[in-house]
Amino acid sequence: MKKLDSITLPNLLPFVTALLILRVTFAVVLNYRDYLPPNFESDFLQDREQYFWKGYHWAFYTHLASGPMSLILGMILISDRFRLKFPKWHRGLGRIQAVNVLFLVAPSGLLMAYRAMTGPIAAVGFALLAITTAACMAMGWRTAVQRRFAEHRRWMQRCFVLLCSAVVVRVIGGLLTVIDYGPAWPYQAAAWGSWLVPLAVYEFSQRSVRRAGWLASPRAAEARQMHSSAGRALT
Repeated sequence: MKKLDSITLPNLLPFVTALLILRVTFAVVLNYRDYLPPNFESDFLQDREQYFWKGYHWAFYTHLASGPMSLILGMILISDRFRLKFPKWHRGLGRIQAVNVLFLVAPSGLLMAYRAMTGPIAAVGFALLAITTAACMAMGWRTAVQRRFAEHRRWMQRCFVLLCSAVVVRVIGGLLTVIDYGPAWPYQAAAWGSWLVPLAVYEFSQRSVRRAGWLASPRAAEARQMHSSAGRALT
């Protein structure tokens, strides 16, 4: 009974999220048969034949190879259990992840954004996503080198949230395909909402955690005591 009582939503959420990420990543890899060689009748490559071999293919195949790897490495690296048990592996894989995101995932995503199928609104959204992801990774690397590990973890968590936008986009796209919804605006909204909404949720949750930690701290207790003493003095 104790084991069943310990299974709560906060405990299940990371597990369910990891399963979803793995499921979508596996589905993406299965679709590689449409990309090697390129099948221009497939959903993603449709209407791209005219410019595919004019430079787009370099960004496309780079993103295809580096994207799933960044998600798998990200899941491993944000695990506190893995970090504490295998610190050397954490540092080594972290370096690989930093190079992968900064030099492969983000640049290829930025180049592909220019050719977003649903127009300039989606293109700007995906471009800003690539830039923000690279910025978070760069800040994570910098704070690690400076041994500011609490900040480092927050920056890397932000980076992972942004990387997971690929999963969110595919889930939204799959739902729209199932219901056969034709207009372009939901796809354009997904180009922004797939990373802005999860990032906002993360920042709100972190602020709540920091506030809860401060309220439980001795400094907060002292401030409450001083406030109570001041109130009694006034009365």
